[in-house]
Amino acid sequence: MKNLFILTISILLITSCAKSDNDDDDSYSSSTSGNNSDSSNISDNATTFTVTVSYGKYYLDGVSTKSIKLKKGNTYYFDLSHSSTNTHPFFISTSSSGGNYNDEYTSGITNSRETTGTLTFVIPSNLSSNLYYNCGAHSGMGGLITIE
Repeated sequence: MKNLFILTISILLITSCAKSDNDDDDSYSSSTSGNNSDSSNISDNATTFTVTVSYGKYYLDGVSTKSIKLKKGNTYYFDLSHSSTNTHPFFISTSSSGGNYNDEYTSGITNSRETTGTLTFVIPSNLSSNLYYNCGAHSGMGGLITIE
């Protein structure tokens, strides 16, 4: 039993020390809090997406660059309290690039560019285009937000 414990700890240490070429990223810690893990369905009103960062990508509820569907008129929360988001300012954009705020979308959004708290997004009823969640400091980290 003691050997199994030591082997398990060794594997966890090796796994947590593995990093990609991007030194800005912290190890990913899996957590789920949202009402919907299937991106083919529209997320429920008041869904909270737990946001983490690993290997140069945002994870929503444990899924790398997860595409989500949100409904007009609903409110959604993006929980950025995990320490891996500390150097990755989270924002909503009209383009998928990230790395700057040139295409930042701000209508209905509270706490844009957040790194440690919660971004709140009340989807405007007149929104007619898809959006993206991105990092303001690094490109290619985010994913698609389909508006229904």
